[in-house]
Amino acid sequence: MSSLQRAHGRFGLTVQHREGRTRCADLAQGGCCRLLFPRVARTGLEAVTVNISGGIVAGDRIEGHIQCGEGTELVVTSQAAERIYRARPGDQAAQVNVTCEIGPDATLEWLPHGTIFFDHSHLERRMCVEMRASSRFLYLENRIFGRAASGEVLRRLSVRDTLSIRRDGRPVLEDRLALEGENMAAFFGRAAVAAGQMAVATLVWVAAGAEEQLAAIRSLCGRSDEVDLAASAWNGMLVVRGLARNGWRLEQAFHSLVAYLRAEKAAPVTWRT
Repeated sequence: MSSLQRAHGRFGLTVQHREGRTRCADLAQGGCCRLLFPRVARTGLEAVTVNISGGIVAGDRIEGHIQCGEGTELVVTSQAAERIYRARPGDQAAQVNVTCEIGPDATLEWLPHGTIFFDHSHLERRMCVEMRASSRFLYLENRIFGRAASGEVLRRLSVRDTLSIRRDGRPVLEDRLALEGENMAAFFGRAAVAAGQMAVATLVWVAAGAEEQLAAIRSLCGRSDEVDLAASAWNGMLVVRGLARNGWRLEQAFHSLVAYLRAEKAAPVTWRT
């Protein structure tokens, strides 16, 4: 099998609180990765990740690091939905690894657009978060498996997706998704798995008082007839999971939950364009 060119990318961002605002203190970017900073009318900072390769294929390598200094507020989103393209038999998995450090009384909101997995996609992705007891972390990941609108039948996947969160050095959450095998459309069709719903989302909110917001979040979860949502809370953390047949419907449902948790602050710029 011939060897194909693969993309390598890296980004690094450190933010600090200066003069009443969150400001960029250090920035690194290379390969296929770029960070853009739209102007926002608030004291926090917003960063937009851009993959100039136009998608991720097996064999690609992306590394990212984010560091939030004390008292900072950072929103990280993406320019558009990420696409994980078809891999050839024998190709190595695409690797995406992101590490985050959240200082005392700092807030990091990781709010990218969804990830679209093509048939035969091959990905290993991991996010590791180190935070303090007084810091806050909001995470959203929408995953759309297959392209139903294009008539694609999802046959094979090899996906491992992990979120690891530690607070003051102690594990808070180890959330792992592993999908591997053939005939994945039939797998998703099982009633005990997803009942044919091919869009899956997870929202995590780690903050002081997160558990007290469970009742309000459950009330919001019950407002959609086309999306199945479930919420739970424990140990200073709130987790919501959702299923839908349509990625757009799922996205809209979770955007309303995010708006509530963010106290109705303006949505990220790329969510509004």
